[in-house]
Amino acid sequence: MTYESFKENLIAALQVHFPVGTSVFIQQFQRNNHILLDGLSILEPGSNISPTIYLSQYYADCQKGVPFSDIQERILRCYYSHSAIQKVDTSFFTCFARVRSRIVYKLIHYEKNKQLLEQVPYVPYLDLAIVFYCLVQEAPYQNGMILIHTEHLDYWQIGADELMSLASQNTPRLLPFCCQSLAELLMPVIDGSVLEECGLTREEVESEAVPMYVLTNRLRQNGAGCLLYPGVLEQVAGQIGGSYYILPSSIHEVIALPASAAEDPQELSRIVREINLSEVLPEEVLSDGVYRFDMESGQLSVC
Repeated sequence: MTYESFKENLIAALQVHFPVGTSVFIQQFQRNNHILLDGLSILEPGSNISPTIYLSQYYADCQKGVPFSDIQERILRCYYSHSAIQKVDTSFFTCFARVRSRIVYKLIHYEKNKQLLEQVPYVPYLDLAIVFYCLVQEAPYQNGMILIHTEHLDYWQIGADELMSLASQNTPRLLPFCCQSLAELLMPVIDGSVLEECGLTREEVESEAVPMYVLTNRLRQNGAGCLLYPGVLEQVAGQIGGSYYILPSSIHEVIALPASAAEDPQELSRIVREINLSEVLPEEVLSDGVYRFDMESGQLSVC
């Protein structure tokens, strides 16, 4: 089955499960790094919101031989499990007084998002760009995100400078910094029998490991933006004990590695590129580059 046939058959098959007047449609959504994904939406009568169900994995399963009826059933289950809310009051977004305390920022790659950056306010940062979104906190939309476009600034009658000022205050407050050693994160999931076979204890592994730290925010969403928080880079230098490299593992988190533990930053960059290609979703890649924080100058730079 071709992808176009898959989409057409899916819309027709799903339509019969809903009352007259329901709109079942597929549209493209632009994600980070100019990744375009097809998303299925189902708008029942009287509803102004629908969960977006991305189709790439479902079509991949279809190509692997999963019956079409099973895929249809999975999509219906996904829809019903996320469609408890029929209407959303979006009026708060037109009132800047209600939005200003929710404006936060995130980091994305500059070159890979040039088309998006033509539509949104941004601030250049190294080889990256700082962009802004509204963090929706009320249940049931908790931690939802609305990307802020240039047209919103025109509507609110504010400038990009004020946006950056608000985001600089709000982001550390709403998305507090979180720093954990890689050993702390990995040790709980390492099988104890594997350590026994190697004749090692957990304490020995932790003491011998190169100190590496995962930097993110409490939600672990768009956590790479924590690099911009006041005092964070210096705080990490204090924990590591000197200058260090930053490996951008994704838009959600980065890894700090002591500069003394890596002689060749080009080798680090090669590792980052390989991981981005094999382990990270394309829309979640932050950068293929490596950054260095110099403790003496207090500056972060691209290697």
